[in-house]
Amino acid sequence: MLWERGKQMKKNRIAWMAVWVLLFFASCCFGGRKVLAADKVITDFSRIFYIPAGAIQKGQDLQMLRETYDGMGCTAYTEDGEELYLDVIWDYSGINMQTIGAYEITGTVKLPEGYTSKVSLPVWRVGISVQNQGQPELHVYSRMISAGIYYFPWITDQDPDTMEIWLKKEGEDWANVSEEGYGICDTDGMYLSCQSMVPGNVYTLSVTYNGGKTRNLTYRYQSDGVLDLISYQPGAISGTMQKDTTIRSCEYIDEKSLQRCMVYAVRKGQNLREIEKDLEETFYILGSTCTEYEDTAANPSVVLQSVWDFSQVDTAVPGVYKVTGTFVAPEGYALEQELTVPEAVAWITVQRPDKPEVQICYLERTDTLLFPMILDAFTDSQLNDMEVYLKESGKDQRLEKENYYFDRRGLHLGRKALRQNQEYGVYVVYPGGSTGIYTFQYNEDLITNEHWYERNYADRDGKDFPDIDNGQEKVTDTSTVLVGNRLSDLMSAGASQIPFEKDGVLIKIPSEDVKDWEVGADDEIQVDISKENEKVSIKVSQNGEEITRIPGMTIEVPYTSGRYTTILTDEDGNSYTGTENAVQGVAVIPVDKTGEYTVQQVPEENSQEKEESSDGSENSDGDENPEEVENLDATGNLDGDENLAEAEDTDSLEISTEELSGDGEGSADMEEKNSTGTKDGKLAIQHKKTAAIVAITAILLILLWYLLAKRSKKLRKGDRGEGEQGK
Repeated sequence: MLWERGKQMKKNRIAWMAVWVLLFFASCCFGGRKVLAADKVITDFSRIFYIPAGAIQKGQDLQMLRETYDGMGCTAYTEDGEELYLDVIWDYSGINMQTIGAYEITGTVKLPEGYTSKVSLPVWRVGISVQNQGQPELHVYSRMISAGIYYFPWITDQDPDTMEIWLKKEGEDWANVSEEGYGICDTDGMYLSCQSMVPGNVYTLSVTYNGGKTRNLTYRYQSDGVLDLISYQPGAISGTMQKDTTIRSCEYIDEKSLQRCMVYAVRKGQNLREIEKDLEETFYILGSTCTEYEDTAANPSVVLQSVWDFSQVDTAVPGVYKVTGTFVAPEGYALEQELTVPEAVAWITVQRPDKPEVQICYLERTDTLLFPMILDAFTDSQLNDMEVYLKESGKDQRLEKENYYFDRRGLHLGRKALRQNQEYGVYVVYPGGSTGIYTFQYNEDLITNEHWYERNYADRDGKDFPDIDNGQEKVTDTSTVLVGNRLSDLMSAGASQIPFEKDGVLIKIPSEDVKDWEVGADDEIQVDISKENEKVSIKVSQNGEEITRIPGMTIEVPYTSGRYTTILTDEDGNSYTGTENAVQGVAVIPVDKTGEYTVQQVPEENSQEKEESSDGSENSDGDENPEEVENLDATGNLDGDENLAEAEDTDSLEISTEELSGDGEGSADMEEKNSTGTKDGKLAIQHKKTAAIVAITAILLILLWYLLAKRSKKLRKGDRGEGEQGK
């Protein structure tokens, strides 16, 4: 009986051993992924670009505020590329609904279970004003940064059209802001333009309405745009400013910007009235009643419209004509005698439809030159077949179509085809003939129109401040800022890529990627490109939020002629190579993200060795690090030459399970490779081999159990002696 019990216990021990070993391998293969999924690390949070200040009536509940703020949220980004939308949780406990005054609420986010953050949780703050109905106050404000507008909320029964905004600079008289168009009142609050003030000065602000006025808000307008509150006290409005009608100064404009304001192509005999009207409506300068130009409520700017002289244009004779514009004071104003007002210039080319010419050019956009032509005699198909040639240093070069396009306005030539401080000749070959050669010097004297892109076109006289959010376009040596409307214009031209060039470095962003950004009409897109020695930095942001992943983006950098290959290396050590454009003398290298790159030019032999080494690790982008390749080879994950039976070795199995569980460096490297596009294939191979290892191990355990059981059976028969005796 004891022998039978011992026999059964032995069988149970063997069976349990097999079960525990199988569970161990199952936990190694699959448990690791559960740990990763439950321990997501957040690396960044999106910003909320504008949170309006709020106002609520004394004695009411918080429902109105909750309707405004509880619907807000932000996006959290994890290390593995996941995006989470998180609601902002606001703390309203600091508001005393029974006491009139200014309060502040704070908002933050709560992380879902299983998520941690290696950056501080964001905190948002916004002012709340508690007011009596019908008694507006200027307790709190919020700032619409891109529009340059301050918003003061209120609760009021007053008619906004009867309200007036008054602003007083310290030491001066009160100025009517509403009358000058620097601010407006609405049913929900007051909007004040930042252009009404000069940084560093102290101002007092107040609003009058039927039956009363707000208290006087005194503050210092700081250079960073913050209104530093000094006091909020009752006070009267007295000593109002008298309107000055003498213009004593003008805004500064580089006169080079006025020498090529616009260019036009007109048909022989065409009437010029439409062109004259376009110039008058487009070009103006701002004057001021202040001795030194100032555009504020105390010294408001005045628009000086342009008047153009077309007397020198003979539309009966083809050729190029210069027209001049002068800026005049509007009705009710006069220019001070000592004031010198600059002159503007535009150019007109008169052409025959059957003989178009390239005779003048203009910076149409920040990256495109327009050569106006009369192309009425050609069909759309013929326009598509036209060819453009550049003459440089005595050599003619036919341009690739990606560098230009034609429409009914003329030839649009990308600046990427040109180099600074070079002389070029350009001509067009069309069905049945060719234009003459137009020679021009491509330098800063030609590219002088940035001023007209920088101007803020906010319509202060239209009293529509709440809708103004166009930002300010600008072009510097390293930065280009475009608003959404202009970016849409670039894409509407049919270009597959949007180019940006600085410091001799050209990047091209696929239009499809730009569409994915969902750029609004008033959004700001900023592209920063800089090159210092062998370092290239590329940064793209939308409304201040950086865009890092741009699949399909290419970088073009100059390369050294000869047997050299240009290689870009990013901050993570990943290397990128591409093709060479011998005509332009640049290397065209595809990348998928912005950031810092190191430019290297290595002999082709070294480059080939790198490529062969990279091919051996099945990663042509060079993303593997040596340690990772060694580990993967040790388990047969890359080469595929190892016998699966060798995976029974304990050390080899430990390496494999460590990589799968994500506890070792191999897991981190594998996650890094997810961004290179090789994740799915490698994980599939890894899972198949792990499954094979588990299957073989299970079979071996079953065989081991069977052999032990058989051996035990033979021993039992020998003890009894029955089998041998029977024979």
